[in-house]
This record gives sequence, C-alpha cells and structure tokens, in this order.
Amino acid sequence: MKYVMFEHAGSGNHGCEAIVRSTQKILGTNDYFLQTFNKEEDIKYNLTNIRYIECKNKELKRNSFSGYWARFLGRINPRLDYNTYEAIFCNKEILLKNSIALSIGGDNYSYRGIINSMRSKITALESKQIPMVLWGCSVDKDYLDEHTISDLNKYSLITARESLTIDNLAQIGITKTVISCSDPAFTLDRQAVSWHDDIMQTNNVIGINVSDLMKHYNAYPQATLNNFYRLIEYLLKETDSYIALIPHVRQKNNDDLLPILDIAKAFNNERILVLSEEYNCMQLKDVIARCRMFIGCRTHSTIAAYSTCVPTLVVGYSIKAKGIAKDIFGNYNDHIIDVREFDTDYDLTKKVQVFIEKEQELRKHLQSIMPEYIQKAYLAKDAVEKLIKNR
Repeated sequence: MKYVMFEHAGSGNHGCEAIVRSTQKILGTNDYFLQTFNKEEDIKYNLTNIRYIECKNKELKRNSFSGYWARFLGRINPRLDYNTYEAIFCNKEILLKNSIALSIGGDNYSYRGIINSMRSKITALESKQIPMVLWGCSVDKDYLDEHTISDLNKYSLITARESLTIDNLAQIGITKTVISCSDPAFTLDRQAVSWHDDIMQTNNVIGINVSDLMKHYNAYPQATLNNFYRLIEYLLKETDSYIALIPHVRQKNNDDLLPILDIAKAFNNERILVLSEEYNCMQLKDVIARCRMFIGCRTHSTIAAYSTCVPTLVVGYSIKAKGIAKDIFGNYNDHIIDVREFDTDYDLTKKVQVFIEKEQELRKHLQSIMPEYIQKAYLAKDAVEKLIKNR
C-alpha cells in the first residue's frame, strides 16, 4: 500500500516530525510519500525510509496545465488555494489506484488559513478517487462553516485524537466515518541522549517548554513571557530544582529557542539548563521523560511528557490541548492554564504551586492510565486496514 502523507510543515517542528515517525510505526512497513514544506529540515533530523514530495508554495506556471486547471477551479470556488497543487497532485507516481492520502497536520481544521489551503488538495484527491483520511486530528467548532463541513464529509475516515473533536463532529452530523483514538505521537519511541546526565539523574529537574507562538495569543502584551519569568523566579527561590528549558519547534519565524535564550540570559543562573542541541523528536522525548515534572506550551512536547508518565501542566489554549487533558484526567481545567486568560504576571506561578502539591498523585494516575491510552492509538491502524479491505 502507498500512503501519501500531506500537510507536513517540516521536522523543525518536532511535533510534525513526531506524527510522521509514529504514523509509520503504527501503519507498519509500507511505501510512504511525504509532502513536505521543508525537505532540508527533514533530512537534517534524519527522517528516513520515506520518499519526499517537496512543496514550496510557489505560484503555478500560468501556461501550464496545472495553471489552467487551477484558474478554472478557482473561478468555480474562489476560496480555494492552488499554490501547492502542481507540486503534489500532478505527480503520476503518487496518484495511483492503491494509494491512500493521510492529512497528517492534526491542526488542519483548527486554524482558518490552513482550512482554506486544504480545499485544493481535497478537490484534487477526490477527482482522482483517492481515499482520504483525516489523521490524528482536532476540529475546532469555531471554524465549521458550510464549506468546511462539506470538506469534512469528503473524508473516508477521520481519526480524532480527543473527545472534544468527536463532540464537534457529531454536532454537524459526522459520525459514521469517525473513530476515537489517541494522538499517534503517544507511541513515539525514545532515543537516548547524554544531555547533562549527572543532573538529569538526580530526578530533580523541572522541564519547561516556552513557545514563541504564544505571543500571538497574549491576554495583554508579553503576558506569557512575563508569567514564565515570574515562575522561574519562584522556582529558583523556593525550590532546589534544576530548570531545563526545552524548545520543541526550531523553525524560522517560529523558534522556541529565542524566548528561551532571553529567559536564560535574564537570570544567568547555573541551575538553568538550555537545550540548544539539534535533537530530533525522539531525543527530545528522552530528555523530557527524565524530568521530574513538565510545564509546556507546545502540545507535542506535553505528549512526550504524558506518554512517559511525567506530571504535566499545559500552558495553552487550543482544542487539542484541552481535549487530550480531558481524556486523560476527566477534566482539563485543573491541567491547563489558558494564556488568553492571564490577568496578572503571577497566574502561572499560582497554578504551578498547586500542581507541585499534586505531583505524586498525578504521576500515579498517568502510570495507571497511560499503557491503555497509548494502545488506543493503534485503533487508527485497524480502521485504515478496514478501509483498504472495503475499497
């Protein structure tokens, strides 16, 4: 079977990398194509055993067949974005009768701009009668207009990674093609690295991931960064723990290391460790797994922590973060702090103080639930195999 994975942002986003690696692990030995927006990043982080379809979002050549076709379809529906059409869907090697297309972005129906760009790909695949799977997804009800609902109905299978998405899809009548499973990245393997081994072995390291993306969702200017500054100030003063600052996305204009370096420079304290090495997602998971607890913005950094039974507090806002926390703990209010609702610079610190008191309780809960929760990711494989059998 040939699997065409599309909507991959590049492995500098280690959450995207984790989805690709874990998807291959779940679906097993097959022929994989990967439509990537950054092949250089994928090679840099050694994403192998895959054939690349490089896509630069370039404009279509006006006099090419694809250019004519895109303009024709664009007149029918001007909302469509055809910039990537030629690079992906005019490749005869990809569009074979025994292919299945996996939309692997996860967040493709959680952000307006991505939803519109997906439409051209859905149109192309539908015209070639290629079955489409919306893989390990979250769907935000705020973006469910008539066009998006029409697109979602064109998928042969939707594997939803959390129950809030299941509920949102049910509200618009999409149930028969939907199954509930865990995010594929919960199955990701660890790859051991020797990063500050002497300190990591003390079991007294608090891991922190700060996202550069959060500045776009602040309740007031610099709210997220200010809250992290006050939190680290508190941890240095009131605990004897080391603090590991761990980036999980390293891309141009979206680099976690930039705010992390600013924080480290501001404190200039030997108990603050900065992970600046170019680790892949499996190596990052190994570092996170050895933390005593974890506080993270990026969803897949927190998935690395959850899946290795590290007590985890999410600093976020998204449906995926809330849904995953709800499914693991029964509610998300105690396990997420929404950056859009910060009122003061000390909100995160107050949340972490309560979180630390429940550290052992949270670890025991994760240890009890996580084996079954991880195994739930493989339900997606069963559903895909059933789809193939019924074609």
